[in-house]
Amino acid sequence: MSYFPKSQIKLNQYTNGDEYAISSTKEIYQGYYYEVSNGKKYTGKNPNSPPNLLLVSINTSPTPPQLSNSFPPNMIESYANSQSGNDFSITDFSTNSSLLDITRYSNPTNSPSRSLPTPIQTLPTQKDKDLGSFPRYFCKKTNENYYIEINKEQFTNLQNRDKTIAWDLYIPLQIIWQIKGGKTKTYNANKNNITLIEQRNKWYGFTKYFKDRFLKYYLES
Repeated sequence: MSYFPKSQIKLNQYTNGDEYAISSTKEIYQGYYYEVSNGKKYTGKNPNSPPNLLLVSINTSPTPPQLSNSFPPNMIESYANSQSGNDFSITDFSTNSSLLDITRYSNPTNSPSRSLPTPIQTLPTQKDKDLGSFPRYFCKKTNENYYIEINKEQFTNLQNRDKTIAWDLYIPLQIIWQIKGGKTKTYNANKNNITLIEQRNKWYGFTKYFKDRFLKYYLES
């Protein structure tokens, strides 16, 4: 059992959903996380806010386990408070198949494979720069305040309920993003637009998702 003093844990970190995925499910993760001194990252503001699921970088997310009679040991890592209340500990458990929802990885031969939205940022074209604005595309998970910036292709597939994408799990949205017109005016235009979308659609946390970067892609006149 290894112990991590509070001084060796970075608490209350936040990701917008374009950096990490949950190791056991490969589901893209948006929200609070914390990092311990060995570089591993876990969901939650701190080890006292379960479930503390191991995160991996999206580009290095491991391949989901194949269905079999057993799973490799030490696949699940869990944080728990030490008895002192000042340190945190890591405990490794041998995997029990009952702890894993293996149906996430099952894909009957008679069912087509569907993809989940992938974070992809849309960049302004030269024509967009000349116009001073361009469309950006986002989606929200239907059952939680989880947001992803996607590209036009994924937006169209979600909107058209394309069978190749999980359209029933995400709500697509297109916005017009200002990139010219003076810094103050551009900043306020984008922020007010996002705030209005959050209020009208009850997309709570959508404004915070942008981390006050309402001048992103801004061009000096």
